[in-house]
Amino acid sequence: MNKCIRAARAVTLTHGKNPVIEDFALIHDGERILETGTWSELKDQFSGEVEDLGDVAIVPGLINAHVHLELSHLKGKTVQEQGFTNWIKSLLSNPLYDLDTEAVRDAVQQMRADGTAFCVDISTRNCAQVAAIMDEFGMGFYACCEAIGVQQPKEGAKFFPQKKFNHGRSAGSGHSLYSTGAELLQAVKAANNKAGLPYPIHLAENEEEDEIVAHGTGEFAGMLKGAGLLADCGSKGLRPVEYADSLGLLDDSTLAVHCVRVAESDINILAERKVNVCLCPRSNTYIGEGRAPWEKILKSGINTCLGTDSIASNHDLSMWNELEYLLKNIKISLSTAEALALVTTNSAKALKIDDLYGSLDKGKRAVYATIPAHLEDLLF
Repeated sequence: MNKCIRAARAVTLTHGKNPVIEDFALIHDGERILETGTWSELKDQFSGEVEDLGDVAIVPGLINAHVHLELSHLKGKTVQEQGFTNWIKSLLSNPLYDLDTEAVRDAVQQMRADGTAFCVDISTRNCAQVAAIMDEFGMGFYACCEAIGVQQPKEGAKFFPQKKFNHGRSAGSGHSLYSTGAELLQAVKAANNKAGLPYPIHLAENEEEDEIVAHGTGEFAGMLKGAGLLADCGSKGLRPVEYADSLGLLDDSTLAVHCVRVAESDINILAERKVNVCLCPRSNTYIGEGRAPWEKILKSGINTCLGTDSIASNHDLSMWNELEYLLKNIKISLSTAEALALVTTNSAKALKIDDLYGSLDKGKRAVYATIPAHLEDLLF
């Protein structure tokens, strides 16, 4: 049976339409949106169940473009604002990959309750198990199996499971330039491209990465070498974005995560290659890595979205809190639509899911989020 959702107003993010629709109504069949408009326009043609949300503003379901749910048991167990190397040391002092399924279930439930409808989860060892939990709760997802290590990819190797899910898909991702061998990064990229999937990779995140890629040196490089995980980046004095470009990893299906340490020349490369950028502002602050040049990235025309990163480097997995932090600290003005696009339409475009997510359009998934009351003044 078809149902109708009413709200005092909505930002549909449908191209070419008024950004805010008052007296909003959305008719759906439980899966897909059948019709949207004002209640006065639609009420005469609808006779089913109506859910009135009251004096609230709704938007398309939110998208978290970068999270590590397998680390959900590590809340409050890492150091803050002491830099990447110290954060890594504190992270490694914990049992990283002993999956706590209840912690993951709680995290997914909280994300769903907060309005997140889709996420890109990165797992090093628990991809299938985390995917099954997301599927159980109706979370749309890419469950990305993270490639890490310097081993040579085998002929015909599979980089992500081919298991079918109701709400998402498996994919591959590269951990980073310094911890994953170049041929392995390229092989995962090729596999994702062949499957029509986005390719996430941590890129230009911190000073340690700069030093390893350019020179192969530093305390963190020593830690990686001792663990057998130091990738040979060539030591040619290149910046991470330049090196990634030289490997052919940058194109319009690449999701470059963090991009804290990008110069003007790096931003130009990312823009020319039509790379998508996922910013994780609160995570970078939590770790003490600095702040990405948000303003320059956005002004360059790069398709930009937001992610929370893991609870091991953030206070929560709320996309509203992530957006609020950025809006309160950014030095340029964003319109209502531009701000909300960072967690909806831009994310959907980057992840190649804009046929189902990103706007309240007919035919898309019937998922929405309610703007918290304390954010309405900031957004409108």
